[in-house]
Amino acid sequence: MIRFIILMLFFSSACIAAPTNQLIILTTFTESSITPVTQQFQQQYPNVTIKVLHRREESGLRLLNKNDHDIDIVISSSPALFLSLIENNRLQPLSGLDHDFDAQWQTFQPDTTSSIAVFGYSGYGLMWNKDYLAKHQLDIPKTWKSLIQPQYFRHIIMSSPSRSGTTHLMVEDILQQYGWKEGWKLLLQIGGNLASVSARSFGVSDAISRGLVGVGPVIDSFAYEDQKQFPFIGFHYQNQSPQLPSYIAAVKNINQAAHSQNFVDYLLSDKVQQNLSTSSLNKYGLHQKPNQPYSVSPINHELMQHRAILIKQLFDQVINHQLDLLNQAWRLIHQIEKQESLTDTQHQQYQRAIQLASTPPVSDVQASSISYNQALLHSRSDVHTAKCIKRWRHMMSKQLEESILISEQLLAKTKGAK
Repeated sequence: MIRFIILMLFFSSACIAAPTNQLIILTTFTESSITPVTQQFQQQYPNVTIKVLHRREESGLRLLNKNDHDIDIVISSSPALFLSLIENNRLQPLSGLDHDFDAQWQTFQPDTTSSIAVFGYSGYGLMWNKDYLAKHQLDIPKTWKSLIQPQYFRHIIMSSPSRSGTTHLMVEDILQQYGWKEGWKLLLQIGGNLASVSARSFGVSDAISRGLVGVGPVIDSFAYEDQKQFPFIGFHYQNQSPQLPSYIAAVKNINQAAHSQNFVDYLLSDKVQQNLSTSSLNKYGLHQKPNQPYSVSPINHELMQHRAILIKQLFDQVINHQLDLLNQAWRLIHQIEKQESLTDTQHQQYQRAIQLASTPPVSDVQASSISYNQALLHSRSDVHTAKCIKRWRHMMSKQLEESILISEQLLAKTKGAK
């Protein structure tokens, strides 16, 4: 009887470990961009069934951290999705890779280049609706700083770092280029002009294409996809911005797919690479150059990962959850800007209103602190993290309310003096 049980366990575990013809792909890209590629792959491997799971970065991480997940392939521009897989040795080695090792080393450790492949690149910039801008008599914006101009009040949309890995990179890029203090000042000024914060990154391009808002920062693939359908969509790369590699990796699991390596090879094949920029993925191939050249500025990925939780949570508390107060504070500040003459005292009050509306409740010293960042967790149910979030939101609300009060009193005085 014991020998029978042992034999049954042996054969059942062998069945579990047997490679399957099902390929489950987890991606942060839209399902519509991945599906045409998987369909072309299935023409070469007709016995393979493919399931595509679109997830945001956070929900994707939760799924991958489960021991019983059945994900075979991960495709994303978000390095964070791969980090836990690297740490837990959950990636399959890939053979015969032909990809950009330099991009790998910027993000991951050199010893992971045998298990993660770069298969394409993107950039980011500003996308706009030409008809919308013409209707509202708005200039075409060229840079982040363009978006702080009063003319764009409530004509802008963007996503948040906690909802979009691409937006996280954009925000981090601003903070690294301008520094913590000036970077947040720029972000809060842009926040004052936001009409809304999209829950998903592709919601930005969708809202612009539908004419709900005029402009917003997007990854180039979203803009190019919409330009294929709508002639009124414009796009301009941000100068001095990083290239965004697109990664693919095969994941170890108990129901191992038989064709993971084949799918990676397919994405890296000449046939796919030569047509990547005109495919549904809208990426630049490994040996292609952007058709709108822009100067590339590398991003410090180590710093980005070090303060990732802080950036994501802080953005939500000081911009996403403060949108009404931000709009009100900066609308009043813009009105004061139009005043022809202010006394020295009034000018000091005006500067104070700006300072209150453009200063985050976390200092650069705190943001640089290893212990400060390590104490924060992804889970809002963590007591310390919850207290920090509550404190940040309260402090920012109080600052904005004080800024609004100062501006209202200042405008009342200047109008009364006329």
